[in-house]
Amino acid sequence: MEVFTFEKSYLERLKEAEAVLSWEGAVMPASQVRSEWKSYVELKIEPAGWQAIWKIPRVICEDLKLRYPTIVYGYAEQVIFDELKAVFVVTAVQDNDVHLPESNEVSLVELWPTVQQENSALNVDTTAECIDRLRFFYTHVWMPWDKDYDDDRDWVQQHLQARIQLVCDLSKNRLPRPLALHMRTLLAEAKYIQQRLDFLELDLSDAESDDEAVELNDSAAEPARKQSKAGSANGSLNVSSLPVTDLMCLHLRMAIIRSEFEILENPEMRRAYSELQSNSLKRLRCSSGRSRQSEDLLVERNPISHVVTLPGKLQQQMELLKLAQTLVKPESQVQLSHTLQDVLSICQSNDDILLSPGEHTIKFLEHLNDNGSLRGLTQPEAILSPAGDLSLLPVVCSSDEDSTLLVIDGDYTLSELVLDCRHVRRGILLRNGTLTMRGCRLLGDGSSSTQEGIVCMPGASVELKSCLIENFAVGLSMRPKSSAELGSVQFKTCKTGLELLEKSASVNLQGSKCSFENCALGMLADGFVLGEQRTEKVLVLNKFSELQRYNEDNLLGNCSFYNCKKNVRVFNESGQLLAQRSHQQLLEDELGGENKENIQMV
Repeated sequence: MEVFTFEKSYLERLKEAEAVLSWEGAVMPASQVRSEWKSYVELKIEPAGWQAIWKIPRVICEDLKLRYPTIVYGYAEQVIFDELKAVFVVTAVQDNDVHLPESNEVSLVELWPTVQQENSALNVDTTAECIDRLRFFYTHVWMPWDKDYDDDRDWVQQHLQARIQLVCDLSKNRLPRPLALHMRTLLAEAKYIQQRLDFLELDLSDAESDDEAVELNDSAAEPARKQSKAGSANGSLNVSSLPVTDLMCLHLRMAIIRSEFEILENPEMRRAYSELQSNSLKRLRCSSGRSRQSEDLLVERNPISHVVTLPGKLQQQMELLKLAQTLVKPESQVQLSHTLQDVLSICQSNDDILLSPGEHTIKFLEHLNDNGSLRGLTQPEAILSPAGDLSLLPVVCSSDEDSTLLVIDGDYTLSELVLDCRHVRRGILLRNGTLTMRGCRLLGDGSSSTQEGIVCMPGASVELKSCLIENFAVGLSMRPKSSAELGSVQFKTCKTGLELLEKSASVNLQGSKCSFENCALGMLADGFVLGEQRTEKVLVLNKFSELQRYNEDNLLGNCSFYNCKKNVRVFNESGQLLAQRSHQQLLEDELGGENKENIQMV
């Protein structure tokens, strides 16, 4: 099954949006923008009966404890034009463990009409293109705070062209890499916060309706519960445990993002911001003792080793320096630094960084690559000890709730580290090159159904030796044509330890010492060819060797499973809801707005 896709230039996108938002009034206030889209959608979209794929939003996946992204197939029973939504009836799911109400009220931008339709009389081509235009506008142009925009100001005149130009500049790598990633991070966070706010405010409205029902019917044993608009089979999706104070915190964070983004939206202010960052970087480098001459030759210098130590007693510092002495080449230049964030701001991508025990918080707006390394000053066995005190180990964590802790786009090495990913949605995003990890521990929050430890994108490869990955929704996600070599790797208490999202992903479990312990699912293999004799959509296996029969070239080695609810689960390629090309596009769309950056070094 295929979904409609459209490749258009940003100039075409601008003209399409201008055509929709052409209004006879003197100005186009923000409050009128949605009305214009409603009118356009009424003219272009079939009112009912067309088949589509629903890509379930992250906030709903989190609440229902589903993998993200999760897709289901069905049809639009009714389009709700006033709300830009549709009543979507689910008729098929990829995974039988996914339980949803048959009928759900969903946003139109979450639907991807399929090329194959049961009713050939429907004008589904126009419907799909209309939804594509709507999705581009509300994903890239319209901001969550625009609905609060002053009605006496022309929203189209002030924002439409500027924002589409910004999208174009980000896509074509015309902005400085740190600034571009910072803006993408702000946008991704704002979109997620808005989804969460809408979700929680619906919770509150449902709760108020229940309270009113109780007051009106005191004698009833159980008040009638308002049916959720999209939710679990028992209609309990919109039951949130977050207090009202958390709702207020989300509004506050959104206000902070708005104030910063409105500054960066202006091209002149972006240039000023970049210059300010550059000047701050120069002051930081000067404060580290570098001369003007070395500053000018920065890009040509040899790699150096940065030693980052936290405050401690003299004897402790001397012991750390002695350990560092055994790890640094005698001819290497060494720089002593205060914080990891400072080092990441001034170092070259091929520098080596040594971290003392303790918590090192970062908000890193660059990539790690070019054969550099990040290593903890501790013994490897201390990292993997289950009783280890994190305060006594080198720990890298995010300074706030970023989407991803580290982004790798080239060859890089991580050793003897704890990566605390409990406050991010993804630990490591490996876009390109080879990531080597030795003696590392990745720690998830243990509750999220969407949090990923390591995501290995197409063409990238990861080598893990003596590592521990625990408490993630997905420990290691292998995308098509990616590869992994795993030696003595432990996956513990993950919902899914290792997932192979296409048969072209390759894994070598060296030495038969890899293990999956206390995972809901040890290993997931998606899109495998099970043969003509296997007609089932899902196959459950007990051993890795049984999975190898279906993909001998790409699956090597062996592993053990301990106390997993299911060891191996295989999805038959013949039972896929989407064709490979369409499925891959939805996966790329998932990561399109998060840390998608200039991959070539400047």
